[in-house]
Amino acid sequence: MKISIFFPWLITNVVILLLLLSIISAHFYPYQHILDENERIFWRTTFYILTIFILPLTNLLRYIFLRLNQTMPLLENTNVESVVKLRYTLTVSISMLLMLIVGSFGATIFYFGDGVNSLHILTGVALLGVFLYRPKLIEYQQIIHALTENDDD
Repeated sequence: MKISIFFPWLITNVVILLLLLSIISAHFYPYQHILDENERIFWRTTFYILTIFILPLTNLLRYIFLRLNQTMPLLENTNVESVVKLRYTLTVSISMLLMLIVGSFGATIFYFGDGVNSLHILTGVALLGVFLYRPKLIEYQQIIHALTENDDD
């Protein structure tokens, strides 16, 4: 059986590309809609607090999805490999979407008139999250193993 996690890696690479493009575009197209200092502080604080909540939430959701991928029964006459691909791709997609949201916080606060520090910090945190929640072949194999083990019972 050929194990392929092409689509989860494709999604991950697209998210990395989008995050890097947000940094590059901010440096080459530095249009900013300047907000008052108090409003910028409010939005910066809000985005940092949301980031602090999104990272552990992503970890929790990923853990729940991986366990569901392993324990949800298959329909009769379904191909285990195709079901696992879909389930694992959904798991990775949700993780990457949440990291993309964190990266968008950095771009948003930059365009609100904040400096590049917040852009780099929030985008860097998003890239770190992408690294932490990247597709892993061992997770994929564990799902296949759990479903085929349950299928044999």
